[in-house]
Amino acid sequence: METTRQETTLSAPTIVCGGCAGAIKNALGKLDGVASVEVDVATKRVRVTHDDGVARERLVEALDKAGFPAE
Repeated sequence: METTRQETTLSAPTIVCGGCAGAIKNALGKLDGVASVEVDVATKRVRVTHDDGVARERLVEALDKAGFPAE
C-alpha cells in the first residue's frame, strides 16, 4: 500500500532562535510517518511533510510536549 505525503503548516509563536528550531525538528522527526520538518524562525512557522495517516493533532501534541505550543 502506498502512502500519500501531505504538508501541514503550524504556527508556533514561542520560536525565537535556531535552538528552538533544532528542538522542534528533533521532536517532530521522532514521530512515525514524518518525512521532513522545516522551521522558519522569522515567521514562527513549522512546515511538516508527513504521511497522510499522521493527524494534525498529533503534530500539535508533539510540539506542545517539546515546549512550543502550536496554533
